[in-house]
Amino acid sequence: MKYLPLLLPLFFLFACTDSGSDAQITGEWQGVSWIVNGETSDRDASQVTFSFEPTGTYSGAFGTQEEAGTYRVEGNKLYTHAEEQAEKMVEVALSGTDTLRMQMNRAGTPETLVLVRQ
Repeated sequence: MKYLPLLLPLFFLFACTDSGSDAQITGEWQGVSWIVNGETSDRDASQVTFSFEPTGTYSGAFGTQEEAGTYRVEGNKLYTHAEEQAEKMVEVALSGTDTLRMQMNRAGTPETLVLVRQ
């Protein structure tokens, strides 16, 4: 729960395999793997979900903690602006059409969150 605000800024530090577009990430996503500093972490990736709508809005959750707002994709960067928060940016990487990889850096510690399209 307390990781969602930390996760979203990290989500914005990823690299895309294709030139990014809003349409590529539109849909429902669920976490399947969370790697911290190259090793499997004890964080439950299955509790992470994102929904990106074609209208440019998104919602995200980590357990019972939720966030919603607007998003845009520019190249390999995903920008989100949650209600009553500052805009955040991460780089995103798509593998095919159904796997989204988020390679994050939280206070100098590399993290990778892998999500699959639902």
